[in-house]
Amino acid sequence: MRRRFAAFLVAIGLILLVVLPAIWQLTRPESVFGDVAAIEESLRDTDSAVLPAETPDEPFEPAPGETGGEGAEGETSDTTAPVDPVPGGLPVGLRIGSIDVDAPIAPFGVDRRTGDMDVPNNVTEVAWYKFGPRPGENGSAVLAAHVDLASQGPGVFFDLNTLEPGDRVTVEYEGGEELVFRVTARITYEKTELPLDVIFSREGPTVLTLITCGGGFNRQVQSYDSNVVVYAVPDDGSSVPDQS
Repeated sequence: MRRRFAAFLVAIGLILLVVLPAIWQLTRPESVFGDVAAIEESLRDTDSAVLPAETPDEPFEPAPGETGGEGAEGETSDTTAPVDPVPGGLPVGLRIGSIDVDAPIAPFGVDRRTGDMDVPNNVTEVAWYKFGPRPGENGSAVLAAHVDLASQGPGVFFDLNTLEPGDRVTVEYEGGEELVFRVTARITYEKTELPLDVIFSREGPTVLTLITCGGGFNRQVQSYDSNVVVYAVPDDGSSVPDQS
C-alpha cells in the first residue's frame, strides 16, 4: 500500500511539473505587444536626445508652438496626434484605472552617482524626467517609478507589465487640467539593451513613456535585470484594434 501511495505521489508530482508551467505561460502577460518598432523609429530619427548621463543644466523648454507632433508634410498620424494646447505647469498626478494607480508626480533629474535617471526613494511617487518634454509635448515624456522596494513592498508600477492596448493613462497638471493618453505598446528590455536615445528623445511624435524594473532580481547587485517600457499616445477617443 505504501509503495502504491508513493508511486501515486510521484505521478501527481510529474503531472504538476508539466501542467503548472503551462498554466503560468498561458496566464502571464506577454512581454511585448503593439508596434513597438514604429513608435521607437519615429522617436529615434532625431539628434536631440538628452540622455540622463549628460546631466543638462536646465529643464527642457520647447520653443513656442512646439506642442504636439506632425507626420510627413504636416499630416497627423495615430502616433503623432497633436496636443494643443498642452496644459500649463508641471505634471503633478498620474492615474491608471486598469491597475489602480493614483499617484503624485514630482520632477527628477539625474542620479550623479550612477548617471541614470533619478527616481524617488519611496514606492508611492512617480518621477517625471524634468530634462525632457512634459507629457503632451513633442518627443518622449518619461515617467518612472519603482516596481517594488524590499523595505516598502509593491510600488506604483508593480503591475505596469499587465497594461493592455487601449488602457487609459491620465496625467494631471498644476491648476487641475488633465490629458488622457492611450496605451499602444509594451516591451521588456534587458537593462543593457534599453534604447536610451528613444526613451529620452526630445523630438518626434507625442509619446508618454512609462518605465519600471522587471525581469529577474539579481541579489548580488540588488537590482532587476530588465526594464518594462510602456508607450502611450494622446487619446483621440477612437477604439483600439484587436491585438490578438
